[in-house]
Amino acid sequence: MFTTGSKLLIGSSALALVATLLFGILDGGLLGSVGLISATVALSVLAGINVFTRDANVRSDEVESFGGAAAASGRPGASMWPFTIGLAATTITLGLVTYTAIFVLGLILLMAGLAEWLVQAWSERASSETGHNAEVRARMLHPVEMPAGAAIGLGVVIYAFSRVMLGLPSKTSTIVAFAVVASVVLAIGSLIGSRRSISAPAMTGGFAIAAVVLVSGGAVAGLNGEREIEEHHTTAYYAAKDECGAEEISADEHASQTVAGKASSAAEIFLTESGTIEFQMPGDPARRTDALQLPRSNPNNLLMRNESSEPRRFVIDMAEGYEGSPPRMCTQIIEEGGVQLLTVKFAVPSFAPEVEAVGGYRFTVPGVDSASLQVVVP
Repeated sequence: MFTTGSKLLIGSSALALVATLLFGILDGGLLGSVGLISATVALSVLAGINVFTRDANVRSDEVESFGGAAAASGRPGASMWPFTIGLAATTITLGLVTYTAIFVLGLILLMAGLAEWLVQAWSERASSETGHNAEVRARMLHPVEMPAGAAIGLGVVIYAFSRVMLGLPSKTSTIVAFAVVASVVLAIGSLIGSRRSISAPAMTGGFAIAAVVLVSGGAVAGLNGEREIEEHHTTAYYAAKDECGAEEISADEHASQTVAGKASSAAEIFLTESGTIEFQMPGDPARRTDALQLPRSNPNNLLMRNESSEPRRFVIDMAEGYEGSPPRMCTQIIEEGGVQLLTVKFAVPSFAPEVEAVGGYRFTVPGVDSASLQVVVP
């Protein structure tokens, strides 16, 4: 006698076989025929397995099989891992056509879901006691779940905060927004602390609402994109574009006007009040205006001092086409009485044709025509 499940599968197999024959005779399409044949074979296999196992039913006269029947087994516990695996499969598929990071995230989610589902299914059959089974699962997975969950949660919080901070229109609005958030958190914490007792569901609900708000804010800010942040270039960038003039540039903002005494300078170079450039060698108190001689292929730390009454910068043209030697170097704007450090490394000597073509190595000051100091590199 066939069970209800066997009858259903046998009837489906017969219907699929009839549909295959009719389609093959009347239409003759290859693709449709292959699909119907595959369905017929699959349904026939399932029907055979179901007939062999008798739809997991136990006959009334098989008393010894009552204990092992499916009806005698406990109901499996609720599980979120099938949903997690389905989400992981969707993420993997999405990652194949979008970004590699999404594909990798889907793989990690798939492996974690499979491992959790496997251990849960095993623990539910450890004994007939539900409490003992839950304890077995906890002993195996909690040492892994707790650190991993904390790391993931912390990463989500940090990333969401960063998206919100970068999504606000300005740095000032970021400070104001987080000051307000900190005040709200302090007020809620004070309210909770003032109560003698608070239920676990209330605490869980509060944290869940906070997490949803944080993640939602981070998602919205991330989709809107980061605010436009002005790029701040260095003096090397402006020197390469030949923009080291007398006017102030973005690289001059908050420029240091002092240099530590341990700078190990090779020389001190002065822009005088009269608009000339003088230099002084270490250990020599005399100032000179003739050519400054510096070694080649070694870094030279030079102290650039502005003794004039206006903010000025120093500029020197270098040899082009040599690695480690930019075509031009300049300091930031030096205020009156200020000093800055400039490290110069010469790749070729002064008598090289490419150096002589630009008039040799020479320090100049934009806006001061009389300011010029020749540099000799042997």
